[in-house]
Amino acid sequence: MAQSTRLGNLIKSLPGYAPGKVVPGWGTTPVMAGIGFMLLIFLVTILQIYNQSLLLQSISFE
Repeated sequence: MAQSTRLGNLIKSLPGYAPGKVVPGWGTTPVMAGIGFMLLIFLVTILQIYNQSLLLQSISFE
């Protein structure tokens, strides 16, 4: 028997959720685009910290 979780219930409540079916419209594309954009910003920030092109005051990485 499958266990119900908060995340599963949240995903099921999103518009366009139908496993195995293609529904017309955008569905969950805006949610995925938002998550992808936030991941991109996070990775760019980490890269800038690594390359020391993002100046942080009073934080030493040595």
